[in-house]
Amino acid sequence: MDKTKVTKDLEAKTLVIERSFDATKENLWSYFAEAEKFTAWWGPEGWTTTVKQFNFESGGRVHYGMKCVDEAQGEWFGQESWGVMEIESVDAPNSFTYKDYFSDADGVLNHEMPTLTVTNEFIEEDGRAKLISRSVADSAEQIEELLKMGMVEGFASQLTKLDSIFAGEQ
Repeated sequence: MDKTKVTKDLEAKTLVIERSFDATKENLWSYFAEAEKFTAWWGPEGWTTTVKQFNFESGGRVHYGMKCVDEAQGEWFGQESWGVMEIESVDAPNSFTYKDYFSDADGVLNHEMPTLTVTNEFIEEDGRAKLISRSVADSAEQIEELLKMGMVEGFASQLTKLDSIFAGEQ
């Protein structure tokens, strides 16, 4: 996780995750905005991702599921996790904001679990693309709950997968 910078601000109910990639900003953007590219990296190592709905535009919705296919992950093997991104705004290729929900396989939102408002910003820096992902929760307790669930480790793992994709494209 050494390539991923994490800043937690419980007072502001915010978690910021930053990482730079050997890619152009536009290429990095495409891995969020295009369904085929999104499924290639979204989800932690050892998990595969499918999408049931991918409408990446303001007012759109992305409904995805992740499944653990790595037997070495023990009790996680075979488990599924579903989520919905309700896209609030898109400023291609600079940023997009969405509400991030846990859901079931049918896309029914789980309001018992924390909901985040996430803004992903894409910038060019020293010839590399940088992602700044800012998540805001309703409470500091929700941030703590997500941290205990392994949100940072999971997201860092999927960013490593994305890094590997870019390394293969060079």
